[in-house]
Amino acid sequence: MGASLDVSGLPRLARPLRVLLVEDDASIREGLNKLVNTLGHRAHITQNVREALDLAVSENEAFDLLLSDISLPDGDGWELLRCLSEAGLRPWRAIAISGRCSMQDLARSREAGLDRHFCKPVEMAVLEAILREATEEAPQ
Repeated sequence: MGASLDVSGLPRLARPLRVLLVEDDASIREGLNKLVNTLGHRAHITQNVREALDLAVSENEAFDLLLSDISLPDGDGWELLRCLSEAGLRPWRAIAISGRCSMQDLARSREAGLDRHFCKPVEMAVLEAILREATEEAPQ
């Protein structure tokens, strides 16, 4: 997933989601941001746990969706979700997109409360389906 990502043919979704996007790899972050925005959602982009927590606290409102890498420079996605939950800011849906994909990693994601855990690289159609599913099921 890089700068050459083509999402021009994807249809936009009806209900926009507020997405907290946490990814330290610039090309992956750019690709995810482009997809989220192309589908009509709003991505709030951060590169690590501290930035994500600072943004969530400053917004003082839970995001609809967390899309987070697990391995981050200053912690991990599991810790991030725990901190958001403790602050009363747990997103409605939390999804990992990670290179950490052992059975132990997947089990730890379930235990941490992540709704889904996808292994990199994730196909564009899968990411679109994730966003569509979240949009259709999101509380009004």
